Amino acid sequence: MSRPLKLTLYATGAVLALGLLAAVIMLLSWRAHAKPQLEAAASNALGMQVRIEGPLVLKFFPSAAVTLEQVHIRGHAAELVAAREATLDIQLVSLLRRHVRIPRIQLRHVTLSVERGRDGRFNFEGSSPGASVIPDIESTDVSLTDLTFVYNNRQEGRSVQAGPCDVEASDLRITATKGADLMKNLSFSAQVSCEQIKTRVLPMSDVKFSAKCAKGVLETKNVVLRAFGGRGSATVRADFAGALPAYRLHGVLSRFQLDEFSKNFSQKKVGEGLMEFSTDLKMSGDDADAMIASSEGEASLHGSDLTLEVGDLDDELAHYKSTQRFNLVDLGAFLLAGPIGLAVTKGYDYAKVMGSSGGSSQVPTLISEWQVEHGVAQARDVAMSTKANRVALTGNLDFVNDSFQDVTVAVLNGRGCATVEQKVHGPFSHPDVDKPNVLISLAGPALHLIRKASHAMGGGHCEVFYSGSLPPPQ
Repeated sequence: MSRPLKLTLYATGAVLALGLLAAVIMLLSWRAHAKPQLEAAASNALGMQVRIEGPLVLKFFPSAAVTLEQVHIRGHAAELVAAREATLDIQLVSLLRRHVRIPRIQLRHVTLSVERGRDGRFNFEGSSPGASVIPDIESTDVSLTDLTFVYNNRQEGRSVQAGPCDVEASDLRITATKGADLMKNLSFSAQVSCEQIKTRVLPMSDVKFSAKCAKGVLETKNVVLRAFGGRGSATVRADFAGALPAYRLHGVLSRFQLDEFSKNFSQKKVGEGLMEFSTDLKMSGDDADAMIASSEGEASLHGSDLTLEVGDLDDELAHYKSTQRFNLVDLGAFLLAGPIGLAVTKGYDYAKVMGSSGGSSQVPTLISEWQVEHGVAQARDVAMSTKANRVALTGNLDFVNDSFQDVTVAVLNGRGCATVEQKVHGPFSHPDVDKPNVLISLAGPALHLIRKASHAMGGGHCEVFYSGSLPPPQ
């Protein structure tokens, strides 16, 4: 190696060493009053109150980092983040430019609480609406270990709890923005795993998924989970780039257990057996009401070889004309309790069915398929069979106005015509249930012979109530 080249390399190395030494000296001199400076800078940048209650520790090996303990961030009237420990990797060279570069943030034992108040504002929004309260963040990797996430929507009375979770996010970037527009100015890729996620109607466990956010679009893919003893998968797409957020959900829950599912809406055991659920929905809007009103898509529930703890239905139906000991609408509630009817049946008195006569009923097949348009679920193919009977349901569930629209439950003959039917209409909370309309007697061998003779002579015309995929019992 030539002498000039050696001198050049030595000089370059000396300059770099001096630069790094200067950065270390700056970091050490900054340490003495770092905590109040960090609190003040972070509070001003975020428009929130930031407190560091524990010690601050500097580390230089294997890389420069600052470790903080007991970090709390308080937003609009509530605490947003509490971390037992936070480690911020620091790029030493950036100190020479008097611009601290943090390529990686690690938070351990974290509680993240997002709340939307009754005024519609989130707790991460600043006190001055419209102000830029979230600063620019350059490409940063973020690791969250032992995360507990809590979301409360006080406007709508909804909540979500998740944890403990582990999150590995890479290349997180934020363009300076106000809190309400965060999703439009956020980008990242992440891998997430949670032991549990609880919502009002769907408790999930062993949840894992990947997420990517860019240009106002958040996509979660490869979602796998367990719920009600079954296995689930899903994809979710949320588009925040337009005037209104738009959502698309596709989900499947396979081989879940009826007895586990029914605990959401009944204190007593409803039955047992395995079921399959799927849904594909689109919706948009800033709140739950708008999302419901715009929802479109489909949902379905299928079950086979079920046992319902509702007494002997075939025996009840054989003597129904003379006894009428229960409402058909009560029985029809089981047909609603699957894909989207849980909101309807959550307050339903299942004891009226389950206490009818004791015992149980075998249900070889249950089908509950619905088409959703503008927040109204239309029964497309809704029926179930026992050993000797078929029961079907028609009509609509209006989730915009929380009401039944011409919902009719009927017992069918072999040709799909109603032998007994009952209608329900009005609000979900206090529906009006009409008296059963017995079109053809279910009892007595004489009428059975008359019907057989009528069919043999080519008569016996009736209006078909159900022409779906469920065949009559053999």
